[in-house]
Amino acid sequence: MYSRLKPLSEASFTNIALVATDMDGTLTQGGKFSTTILQALEKLASADVKVLIVTGRSAGWMSGVSHLMPVIGAIAENGGLFYPSGKEEPVTLTAIQDLKAHRHSLAVTFEFLKTIFPQIEESADNRFRVTDWTFNIGALTPEELQRLGNLCQQRGWGFTYSTVQCHIKPQEQDKAIGLLQVLQVYLPEISPKQVVTVGDSPNDQSLFNQSQFPISVGVANVMQYAHQLEHQPSYITQSAEGEGFCELCNYILHRKAT
Repeated sequence: MYSRLKPLSEASFTNIALVATDMDGTLTQGGKFSTTILQALEKLASADVKVLIVTGRSAGWMSGVSHLMPVIGAIAENGGLFYPSGKEEPVTLTAIQDLKAHRHSLAVTFEFLKTIFPQIEESADNRFRVTDWTFNIGALTPEELQRLGNLCQQRGWGFTYSTVQCHIKPQEQDKAIGLLQVLQVYLPEISPKQVVTVGDSPNDQSLFNQSQFPISVGVANVMQYAHQLEHQPSYITQSAEGEGFCELCNYILHRKAT
């Protein structure tokens, strides 16, 4: 399935203005930010290449990360909210008219899923979320994840998952939709053709949709989801996780210098 993926050496990467990247398993290495990653982000900024984090992590998490990392901001909860760097308040990307009722409905759906999958556990960061509801992915099999997605869809919700968590979310909410909103309103000078999208798991697959983002990169660990991706990245790194992201950064910087 991945035979048609191209190595970075075949990418032209001309006129790149923005790197829109997942966080867990893409920027992190073994669950941590490394010195090398921070240096890579600083080098991109110095070369006038903006970096935007697009993650499934909670509003609470990304409120801090967007201020502390050398990035222009962060999209949290798989397209639910946008935290521009230097701003105190987030921008809501998914309209929710009644937040209390929304959270209650998510909780009811989670409790329903627990009647079928009693082993699932609410994620520790769920209390810091606004638009979605998460539980730990644990040892769920691909078949179980598919069934969870079907059950959520039957109840009017969307479903996705990463290496860390499963997300019950509004059906229209995903990373690509959120990123396109941010580009249109906050970065109108940048077209999708000037964006490199980066990820490693199924909740990144909308970023791999070449009809929306022609240039996408999977870090090498994305290959473990070979049979679960509707959309595949255009290119793949040799290294996994944060080391793969650094490989990509070095390539972008090299292409800009030549």
